[in-house]
Amino acid sequence: MANKIKPPVAAENGNATILTKQQAAAYVQATPRFLERMVKAGRLRALRPTGKLWRVRLSDLEAFLESGATRKEVV
Repeated sequence: MANKIKPPVAAENGNATILTKQQAAAYVQATPRFLERMVKAGRLRALRPTGKLWRVRLSDLEAFLESGATRKEVV
């Protein structure tokens, strides 16, 4: 049985949409671990209310995709 991923929820403090790690991974069609590596590398901004728990704004995720941050530059 496939895991069901909940749709994004609107944050209470404005119009920002906040995604869980799993939702963000499904949005970009990647694994949660890939996104963890991008956050750790500083390529993707994330909200970290606790050590293990983190969320990402949809706007930050879209900016990450638009930036092409996963491509390595040829030197």
